[in-house]
Amino acid sequence: MKSPIQLFIALAILLATATVAAQVYKWVDKDGQVQYSDTPPPPGATKAEAKKVDTGSAAPASTAPTLETRAKNFDKRRASDAEKDKKAAEVQKKADIDAENCKNANMRIREIENGRPIKQINDQGEATYMTDETRQTELTKARALAATSCKD
Repeated sequence: MKSPIQLFIALAILLATATVAAQVYKWVDKDGQVQYSDTPPPPGATKAEAKKVDTGSAAPASTAPTLETRAKNFDKRRASDAEKDKKAAEVQKKADIDAENCKNANMRIREIENGRPIKQINDQGEATYMTDETRQTELTKARALAATSCKD
């Protein structure tokens, strides 16, 4: 009686020989990305070419990537993905800050433009009302902030 391992190895060898040669298609899609597939390229693909690939023979040891090389490539991709995630988070954080600044600037513009007296604290810590000159200066600042923060 044969052991299960011997049967498994025999089955693996039989299945491996069933795919001795395969047709592989390589083409450039409409976005300029190189695509590989075992099915023919869709209409409109540019630079399409068919290649016969021999899958029955193992690649020479010198050209096959080692486990160390594959691990390094994985680490590079993971670092690249982490960098992309970090940049996306920074962009989102800036967008959130801009949205908050836009909201505050627009509220400040409405507050200044409504004409009601606005209290402010001077350098001595006393409450005073905003003068027309100060009102215009503050309105200019609020509009400048709105112009830079409100992109849409």
